Amino acid sequence: MMRNLTAFTLLEVMVALLIVTITMGAIVDSGGSSAKNTAHLTQKTIASWIAQNQVNLYRAKKTWNNASKVEGKVEMADASWLWKMKVNTTDDPLLRRIDVDVYLNDDDEDIKASATGFIAKL
Repeated sequence: MMRNLTAFTLLEVMVALLIVTITMGAIVDSGGSSAKNTAHLTQKTIASWIAQNQVNLYRAKKTWNNASKVEGKVEMADASWLWKMKVNTTDDPLLRRIDVDVYLNDDDEDIKASATGFIAKL
């Protein structure tokens, strides 16, 4: 009894390898994008915490002054962060607006997070 043996042709094997290669490329690209997005969101979250901390520290000091600008540095999550605070007057003379912008380091011009708060004169 003789059996008819069939096998894949070279063209079929090459097409299958092309499909596998394209699929693997898409998976690798997706993984890279995911890692980049995770790092970006981590930076935004930490910067947001720093901005809120600065607003709350200013409120806790119960300082009352006219419009001013203050900046400082803080270490958090193994990184050096720069924050810049502007205290502005408002239409209400008993209320001040506090705006804080946070940058990843001194050279960075990209604001990672901002926070706004208000303080009232009691």
